[in-house]
Amino acid sequence: MFSWLENLDKKRWWNMIIIVGFVFAILFGAKIITIIDPQAGFLLSIGLLFIGIGEGANHQKVTDYTTGKMVYFNPFSKTIKGETPTMKIPKGYIYKRKPIFIGILFDFIGIALIAIGLYKLI
Repeated sequence: MFSWLENLDKKRWWNMIIIVGFVFAILFGAKIITIIDPQAGFLLSIGLLFIGIGEGANHQKVTDYTTGKMVYFNPFSKTIKGETPTMKIPKGYIYKRKPIFIGILFDFIGIALIAIGLYKLI
């Protein structure tokens, strides 16, 4: 049922914020959790959801490279190994912060919803 959670990149904190915001929005929206005002809890959780989506939009997935030589098998050479000239070798992916308009907008909406939810709690 929750097998899609296994494929989620847990090192990216904004993914966890999105999931927590979504789950609590459902719980507060259905009034399953009534330990605090459900309307304030719903606003807080929707605010978390918007901040998570905004941060996900603000981080761009970029391929990380290292410089080096690759060794390969050359069947036409008397030597078993051949070397390529120095080249960029992909290491993996990194997430660089590159803010875009929609990401910043979602962050501000999320902060506003959290502020309204905190105001309703008081």
